[in-house]
Parts: sequence; C-alpha cells; structure tokens
Amino acid sequence: MRLPKLYNSIRNILSSKEAKVPIEIFVRHCHLSDASSHKKRPEGFSREKCNQNFLSSIDGQEGVNVTFFLDTFYPMQKRHFILDQDLYPVVQMNEGNEGGSFCFMLEYVLSQNFSPDTIVYFLEDDYLHRNGWIDVLREAIDLSGIDYVTLYDHKDKYFLPQYKGLKSELFLSHGAHFRTTPSTTNTYAMKFSTLQRDKEIHFAFSRGKKITEDHAKFLALSSKGARLISPIPGWSCHMEPEYMSPCVDWDSFLQEDLNSSIVY
Repeated sequence: MRLPKLYNSIRNILSSKEAKVPIEIFVRHCHLSDASSHKKRPEGFSREKCNQNFLSSIDGQEGVNVTFFLDTFYPMQKRHFILDQDLYPVVQMNEGNEGGSFCFMLEYVLSQNFSPDTIVYFLEDDYLHRNGWIDVLREAIDLSGIDYVTLYDHKDKYFLPQYKGLKSELFLSHGAHFRTTPSTTNTYAMKFSTLQRDKEIHFAFSRGKKITEDHAKFLALSSKGARLISPIPGWSCHMEPEYMSPCVDWDSFLQEDLNSSIVY
C-alpha cells in the first residue's frame, strides 16, 4: 500500500526539478519618447516589428508571462498597436518621460508577490531578440555569482575610447558565452530577490529625471558588489545602427514577415 505513495512522492520531486523558473517580462511602450525620438534607426525599423519579433520569440515558451505598460501622456492620432493584442494585460500610465515611466513600472513590479527566484526582465520597446533567448536568460541567471543579465552585446564596449583596455571575466553556460560588462541600457534582467535588495539604487537613478542614468546606475550597483554579464554574441539587440550587437545579421530580422505567426 505504501508503494503508490512512494511513487507519487518521487514523481512530484522529479516534476518540481523539471519545472522552468518563471520569467516575468515587463515591456514599456509610449505614444512619444523624448529619450529616443532623435535616434537613428536601421532601415525597416518599427516598434511594431520589434513587438512582433518579441511575441514570436516567446510563443509556446513555458513559464513566461508578460505585462505591457503604455505611457499615454502625449496624445496619439491613432490607437497604439499594443492595445490591439489580448494575449497579455496592458497597464496604462500618464508619466510623459522615461524616468517617470520606469519608476511607475518599478513600483508596480515590487508590489507583486513573486517568488524570490522569479526572473524579472525589464524590456524597452526598441529591441529585437533571437529565438532561444529564453533558455539563454535562464542559464545566465543561474550562473554562480551573477546578479544582472543583459542579452545585448554592446558594440560600444569594443570601440569607444573610454573602454580601451577594458577587462572582462568570461563565463560559460550550456548554450552561450558571457562576459562581465560595466553597464547596460534600461533593458536587463535579475531575480526578484535581487531587485528587492537593490530597489533604492534602481529608483535613485530614475526618480525625478527625464531619462534614467542607466550607466551610472550600473556603476553604483557594481560598487556594491553586483555583477552584470552580457552574452557573446548577443541574443538581443538595441535598434541603433552604430551600436547593434555584432556578428548577427539583425537587419534580416526586420525583413521577416511575422504577422502570420502571431494571433492577437
């Protein structure tokens, strides 16, 4: 009579080990951004294409949830495309600048009851992703001694004078190589417990500012012992031609027709 109970216990233990670490993704959109409206963009770029690429890349992935944020401060002549999807909730806000919208999102996330190991991924609306990035992110967060992860391989770290002589520690996971990096944009991931631990630093470099001082933020986190890594090559890319993740043909992603694979 005890064998069925033993079998069920073993099965439950194995099932719990196979369960994927949950990933909560928070994506910020807006009607107009003073932080990025002046930036050069690659041919074929649109935020809607970035969103289509993102949704396609997470389609069918286990343990992944998304919350969209939309800053409606500036009037918009037509309805924002993010409101036309019903896969995930859209939280609307009225901030009018990047720093304010980041703080709004941060307060929302910190009010949630996530498990300490839940991976929180903050994502801006002008990024592309390679298929498979979900697994790479989970592997990166699981590396010993790592606090923060960006999937973006920053091209500026290879040619700007300020990074001449930059030394990085290398890491290897099952599916990718990583290097330590001094800073990243406001698109990055960490465990929920790490975000809770460092929340005052995250607020400090956005609160009362039009644009988050992301470089200074990560230098401050580093001074407290936190380590940030990025993959080589990148699994995501910020859409600025001069700084796109090297060694990946990101332009081809912008030419793909993803509409047929996404159901709103």
